[in-house]
Formats: sequence, structure tokens, C-alpha cells
Amino acid sequence: MGNQFPMDTLRGFVEALQKPNATLYSSPNRITDDLELRRLSFREEKMDYFEYYWAHEMEEPKLGETLLWSLKLLFVKKRSASFKKHIYKVYLLLLSIILLVAAIAGGVFWLFKDEIQGLLAVSVYGFSVAVLIRFVWSLLSGSIIGSVQSSIGDVVKYTIPSPGNIAVRDKIRKKGIELLKKLHEAKKEDGKTKSYHKIIVVGHSLGSIVAYDILNSLFAEYHTAFENIPGYFKQEELDKLLLASSNPDHTSYNYQNIQNAVFNEYQSLGCKWRIHQFITLGSPLTHAPMLLNKKLDDFARKKQQREFPSSPPQPDDKDKHFVFKKNYKSSKGKPRTVKILHHAALFGITQWTNIYYKNDWIGGALSPEFGKGIKDVELMANNRWTRLIPMATHTKYWDKKDNGGLTEIEKLLERSGRYWKE
Repeated sequence: MGNQFPMDTLRGFVEALQKPNATLYSSPNRITDDLELRRLSFREEKMDYFEYYWAHEMEEPKLGETLLWSLKLLFVKKRSASFKKHIYKVYLLLLSIILLVAAIAGGVFWLFKDEIQGLLAVSVYGFSVAVLIRFVWSLLSGSIIGSVQSSIGDVVKYTIPSPGNIAVRDKIRKKGIELLKKLHEAKKEDGKTKSYHKIIVVGHSLGSIVAYDILNSLFAEYHTAFENIPGYFKQEELDKLLLASSNPDHTSYNYQNIQNAVFNEYQSLGCKWRIHQFITLGSPLTHAPMLLNKKLDDFARKKQQREFPSSPPQPDDKDKHFVFKKNYKSSKGKPRTVKILHHAALFGITQWTNIYYKNDWIGGALSPEFGKGIKDVELMANNRWTRLIPMATHTKYWDKKDNGGLTEIEKLLERSGRYWKE
């Protein structure tokens, strides 16, 4: 989010992951046609890092639009579970600002009460208050409000489906889908071997909403795409997933291990889908019922209708499963029946981990809104002052000084096969 330059975010992320004495390479990005972007990789590991850059597509909304949108969230009748935890803090902050302005204005009037009489007093007092409000506003605009505008302005622009925003959202999503398709289809120099067997998508802040939309659309296209189906196979891991999804257990990554087994099972059947993990950091999706719908009740209804994918996936009303059977021909031309995940069941095969700091008001837990299959990881900042300042941790998720988030990210990358050659 905001006005970052191309590669700034990715470079900061990758350099935070860099181990001592590791060599970082920046190579031409031959996957996409964007000349501003590069492919980053370490000599010591088999993993490439790409950035999906879309900030240039966004037009930052005016400050008034952002403030009006924020006020609507403050006074909405029904709130998301995460927003309820922070709403009293927001009210307290606003009240503190009002009391501060009133106290300073009252102090000015009290100091000069003997010199000011009658109408002159009213004029001077009113002028003093106006100047004070303007002064405080200038300070806030340059710091707090300016920071908020930079942080959530793009959220306003992306999440509100007004006629002026639709074209921008559509373009951002289509370019993201195009990037992931090219990663799926990329081949090594022999022209036959796939370059990437596993793809990890990491989304920070608004990037997590964009990534969620992109994955939703792409899986709907890929969920029935199978190539070279073997003559004989079983889908035992999928059956285990159906049982485990009734009450996902995250102890020692139990549920994620089952999802990983389903991923491998589907790969053995020639499944085209290669998104192994989805990692969200400081995600505004915690406020999805408020951000993505006009009415809070619409969110639950749309999840049930499979418009918003959840984890575990939404089951069918009749058989309580999220799979269906489809007929194919094996690599030898023999008829075979495969159990297929429905179009919104991508998180049956893709692991979703959400990382958030306790005092990050923009992010928060996602399992209350998107399902217990999501592994929520709550962090507490090491620095005391960082813990006290609201949203100060929102840009600290891969900070080496406060490495709680970085440690979790490294664990997840290792789960997808990341390793270092010493």
C-alpha cells in the first residue's frame, strides 16, 4: 500500500531473510514483461522471489474521502469481531484529541482573561481556537493523518466497488492472475520440466486482499485442470482432509500437514494448481464483513454461496463435502474418475497462515471470519514503545530488530521446502 517504488518492498523482504554470508542475485525478470521488476534469488537456496507491483494503478483518494470512509466505520451498527476489540481505543484517541484542543484553548483564554473584555474576548477567543485547530490539524496532517492516509487510502480505493474504482480493481486483478499463470507455466531450459513445483503467495496489508481476490479467481479456472492422470490411483489424503475439516487441529501443524499431503496427492494426479501456501501479514481481511459488503450479514451469506473462499472450504448442503466427481481420461486414454475440489475450495489444498501484531489495528485474526482452517499467529512487539503506539507494528512484519514476524515467515518457507546449502 502507499506510494512505494518498484522492488522496494520485495528487496526489503528478501534482504531480511538473507542469512550471513549468503549471496543475493538480482536477475532479469523473464516471467513478465515489466521492465521495472527483477527476479531475486540466493545462490545458497533453490527459491526465486518475485514482486507483483500495482501501486501505479491506484489513484490515491482525497483526504476527505478517506476520513468520511473512516467515520462510517466508526459509527456502523454491526462491526467485525476484530474491529470490536479496537473501537473503544479509537474513541479514546478521538476524545483525547478533542480534550487536548479544548484544554489548550481554555488555557489561552485563562491566561489573557484580564486583558480581554466583552466582544473583544469572544473575537480573540474564537480566533485563538481557530488558529489552534488549524495548527493541530497541520501537525496531524503531516504525521498521524498523513500516515493514515498513506496506509488506508488505497484500501478505500480498492474495496469500495464504485463505478470509478471498478476498472482499476479489474486491471489489478487481471495482471496478478497473469503473473501467477506465467509462474505456473514457466519451464526450465529443456522446455519440458516445470520451473516451479510450489508457489508461495505472501500478501501484506491491502496486498493480502488483492492476493485473496487473485487466488479466488485463478483457482476457479484451475480447479478442474489435470494433466497426465495415472492409470491407477487413490485419493486417501483427500478423504482425511474431509474428516479433519470438521474441527481443524493446528497443534504441530496437524491440519497443515494434511493439506500438504492433499497438495502432493493432487500433484501426482497432474493437478495444474501449484499455490502451496498463502501467507497474510497485517491483513485488513480481518474487517472483511465491513470492508467487502454493504451489510455485515452479506458476508456470511456470500461465504455460504462460495463467493468468498474460506478455510475449511464451504461444504455442500446435501452431502456436507466440498468435492465432486469428474470424469477424465488417463495418460493412456483410459476413463478415470477424480474427486475434484469445488471452485471455492482452494484452501483445501493451499495452506493459509495469517500473522498479525496485537496492536496492529489494520490487521488481526482471520479465523473468526474465514474459518478455523486458518492458522492465526499473534505477535507482540519486543519494543515497549512500539507496543503502545497504535499501528506502529504494521510495517514491522519482516523487521530484523523485532523479528517475531520474520521468524514465523522463515518457518513457513521451510515448510514449503526452502533450505540452505552451507
